[in-house]
Amino acid sequence: MKHLSRMITAHNCFCSFLYNIAMLVIMPALLVPFALVIMSFDNYLGIVIMMTLLSCFTLLADYMPFNGITAKGFFLGIIKTSTHVDNFMKDAIIADQIRRFIQIAIPPILSLIIAIISSFNGIDIRFLTFISTIIFLNYSITTGIITFMRNILSNNVHAYISLTLTAIIGALNSGMMFLFLHDSIHIPFMIWLPITFILSVIISIFAFSYTTDRCFTNIKEY
Repeated sequence: MKHLSRMITAHNCFCSFLYNIAMLVIMPALLVPFALVIMSFDNYLGIVIMMTLLSCFTLLADYMPFNGITAKGFFLGIIKTSTHVDNFMKDAIIADQIRRFIQIAIPPILSLIIAIISSFNGIDIRFLTFISTIIFLNYSITTGIITFMRNILSNNVHAYISLTLTAIIGALNSGMMFLFLHDSIHIPFMIWLPITFILSVIISIFAFSYTTDRCFTNIKEY
């Protein structure tokens, strides 16, 4: 519990309470009803569009708390003078990755629960697997992109790249939908769940290692 408390404290030094409310409460409250309207016609398309928008917002919003944190010359202020700065940064990065996964998982899970309660057609094991797969896929993509985007100090450059990459994310989400809906390519849909799960673990480890190494290097130089 003490370690969890330290992680939350470290994370909140970068992410304000209002930021967390916006990402974890307000954004799902806006995206879920929008997705449900589309899901009333097509479950898969509703989730794909929602997850693409969610990934776009996730990329754009990351500039607010962690703008350029791995860039050379990033100003950490009084934090870098602490004797526990290494553990502090590690706790902050781990907590951020946990928060991002929760942020990406909440909207599709809420949409699924409401769809089941509302007796939407097409809710089967394939669609349940698709929900899990698309969560891991979007977490992997956004975490990988954010890892390198944190080298950018300019808000405008960060925004332009985020919006451009959203198109690629949308294409990948659409591609995953195609793989689930079309059996003609002879690839079992279940195989994509472990693949995306393993990918998310690998990218999480890489993101943590890369971000902390860059931060520690910058701290030593400045």
